[in-house]
Amino acid sequence: MKIVVGQVVRGSDFWARDDEIEDIWDAIESGCHLILTAPRRVGKTSIMHKILDEPKPNYIPIYVDTESADTENEFWQKLFHALLDEDFVKSLKTSAKLFINQLSKIRISKISTSGVEFSDGDTLDYKQAFKKLIKDLDSDQKLIIMIDEFAQTIENIINYETPKNAISLLKSHRELRQDTNFSDKVTIIYAGSIGLESVVAKIHSSKHINDLNRIKISPLSKNEAAQFVAQLFSGANVVATTNDIDYLLEKIEWLIPFYIQLITQEIKKLYRKSSMVDLMLIDQAINNALDNRNHFESWFSKLKTGLDKQDYLFAKGILNQMSEQYSLDSLTIFDIATKHKLEADDAKEVLRSLIYDGYINNNDSVKEYRFNSPILRMWWNKNVAN
Repeated sequence: MKIVVGQVVRGSDFWARDDEIEDIWDAIESGCHLILTAPRRVGKTSIMHKILDEPKPNYIPIYVDTESADTENEFWQKLFHALLDEDFVKSLKTSAKLFINQLSKIRISKISTSGVEFSDGDTLDYKQAFKKLIKDLDSDQKLIIMIDEFAQTIENIINYETPKNAISLLKSHRELRQDTNFSDKVTIIYAGSIGLESVVAKIHSSKHINDLNRIKISPLSKNEAAQFVAQLFSGANVVATTNDIDYLLEKIEWLIPFYIQLITQEIKKLYRKSSMVDLMLIDQAINNALDNRNHFESWFSKLKTGLDKQDYLFAKGILNQMSEQYSLDSLTIFDIATKHKLEADDAKEVLRSLIYDGYINNNDSVKEYRFNSPILRMWWNKNVAN
């Protein structure tokens, strides 16, 4: 098993998440549409690629990343073109393949925001073309469409079109999911690096996703994480004791694969020179990881681009102070909201977003908030707060 940091992990490098994957397949086989809920870096995309690489019989999984889609039509365009993938087309029969073949023979004269205009003057509406293709699918194989970064797409449409367009897309998806004929042929799985729940709440549209079956992707248990580290060390020819591994996991605390891989990679580099793992080397590895801005910058940039100015300054103020004091109580947080002239309800919504998106939690006490990751807290304190 190789150490893979910040990339989709596939094949023999994928750490088994058997329970979550079985939960996903159970929901698919029961006819549900799903949303994978977890903060960024927990491994949702790698799990979707595991389903893509190892589908069950009579299922055709397709993965599409819609993060760059800024309009409704661009979203449907990306989705439709994902269905034109060569392997997918090969799996089709009769009418669906005939429809695609007809499209491929028509000469395109113009591509615009409204669709594709053909030489005969007709325009291909991607949304309708998608529906037509699904309608023509043969029912002996079920299509699994895994849409990554769907929440980011909704946020893009809010910012670059209008909230009305974003709500329109959410309504269209709900209508599809409520269509029995569609659901007999297709399961949709939504995922992303920001919480869909928090994004739709901002435009008062939570009702449009309340039919989704939520599958929570949790951090690894301590036992799972210890086995994972042991395999990573074995693959890297690093010798470490059980006590070393326990100390490493205590320092990481939030046991998601990303942080485990990141610190393990730094340990591997230091081990080349020392040929020995001890507590001082682990501490040094963590400090070295904090210098790699690329692995943490998205936590800051997503906050800056995803919130308006007032909300952003409030969120940054919370995280700055929390990075100094380790935790903040509710009273202090709402004092910061008052300082930024934020209403209590708006402050609560920002707080919920920070929880949904994996920055903080209040698991130990309802009125006490802290960073999920001590490593992110240290990075934030070093690079943002100071």
